[in-house]
Amino acid sequence: MLRKFKDNFLFGTAISAFQTEMGHNKESISENSDWYLWTHDEYTKKLNYVSGDLPEDGPDFWDRYKEYIDNALYMNNNSIRLGIDWARIFKNSTENISVNYKENDKNDIYAVEFNDDVFNELNKIADNNAVNHYKEIFSYIKSKNIKILLTLYHWPLPLWIHDPIQCNKDIAKTDKTGWLNKKTVLEFAKYTYFIYKEFNEYIDIWHTINEPNIIAINGYLYGNLENFPPGLSDYDYTIKVLRNLAYAHNIAYKTIKNINKNAYVGINIAMPYFEPEKNDENNIFINNYVNYLSNELYLDSALYGNFDNSLSGIFDESRPYEFSGTDFIGIDYYNRIKVRYVNNDYVDIRLRYAFLPCSKCSDNYWDIYPEGIRKVSNIIFNKYHKPIIIMENGVADADDKFRYDFIKDHLIEIHKAIKIDNVHIKGYYHWSLMDNYEWVYGFKYKFGLYKIENNNIIKTRAVDLYKDICSKNGVEDESYMEYY
Repeated sequence: MLRKFKDNFLFGTAISAFQTEMGHNKESISENSDWYLWTHDEYTKKLNYVSGDLPEDGPDFWDRYKEYIDNALYMNNNSIRLGIDWARIFKNSTENISVNYKENDKNDIYAVEFNDDVFNELNKIADNNAVNHYKEIFSYIKSKNIKILLTLYHWPLPLWIHDPIQCNKDIAKTDKTGWLNKKTVLEFAKYTYFIYKEFNEYIDIWHTINEPNIIAINGYLYGNLENFPPGLSDYDYTIKVLRNLAYAHNIAYKTIKNINKNAYVGINIAMPYFEPEKNDENNIFINNYVNYLSNELYLDSALYGNFDNSLSGIFDESRPYEFSGTDFIGIDYYNRIKVRYVNNDYVDIRLRYAFLPCSKCSDNYWDIYPEGIRKVSNIIFNKYHKPIIIMENGVADADDKFRYDFIKDHLIEIHKAIKIDNVHIKGYYHWSLMDNYEWVYGFKYKFGLYKIENNNIIKTRAVDLYKDICSKNGVEDESYMEYY
């Protein structure tokens, strides 16, 4: 029987600029970002931080966007999530453009004032060829009656903001420290203002920062393991980055709302479902702490101004009057992680955990667990009471053996969350529309509904399943009546 969703439910696919835009055409190459430098520099290659694959060998969405959008249309997607490359728009620094802003006693920037003079100054620096090309892409999407969810920032920073190589070698020798620098919050505000003014007529939903918890954790806490730029491992840096990213979302939210109070603006996090290995006190405690560190710490700061400056699990600073919240919360859900308590009195209590291997493994060894998407949706909705959008959900599956059931099973669980648990979920975006550049892993992992082989775009067997789901606005479930 069909598990039917509401008529206005968003069914789409998701991509990001850096992962998909570049191809063999010179105009498609964006080489002025920290991620571009990180993937090309001989230093990172020698340390095996990166795969050696290059983003300019990507699927070339910049030039072939009509083909890809037509593929989304073939699947009857009514929305698409995509982003803008900050370093493509502002290859040169915006730091000399003066704006009025407010900062607190810790020099956090929490409010910025803009006017047409600022826009005109930004417009002089912006790459207007890139601006116009994005408008062509967005115009084509809108001509197909597809709604756009736009991510303002999906990880790459302009090089004039962040030098990841020098930060990794000796951070004291550069002021280009990215999200460790409070000034980055101000530059992000300028970027947000410019992007909104240029593109607001095309955009239906605004999203500020992609997975800020991953930026902090993979770059600054586990940077020596996950190898995200700048590849550092330091608790103090992690706290500072999380704080600046909280203020960055807040500034972007206020900037857009000050122009248009009716704009729909949200935040998102990457949220695995953490599950304790055993149902005992120690395992439950450490599982809850890991969930807090990974999933809730950032949201509590970005939405409410509550800060935990020692990662103790207790807020020791609160600034709610500086924060404005969000209209929705996006969840990027891929997998379950089982957590084991490590009984070692010589180790900081915050570090007494280990992650267990996957049970049903995707190609990148993530644990396929459809029930988790329902569980994390409940956790976030019941704590923060904001509408949910599933902004990413997909599987690394080169042989196309998991994807069909993965989509069906996860959408069944989403429907249960809506119908049984009364969780307000507004939409689902599958990651990804096509195979793309998976950051430090290059092209090793295949998440696309469409494969890219020798520059050819090839359907996986899940394409027609997703087309059927989108067409019917529902997912077939043979056992639906048994538990409805």
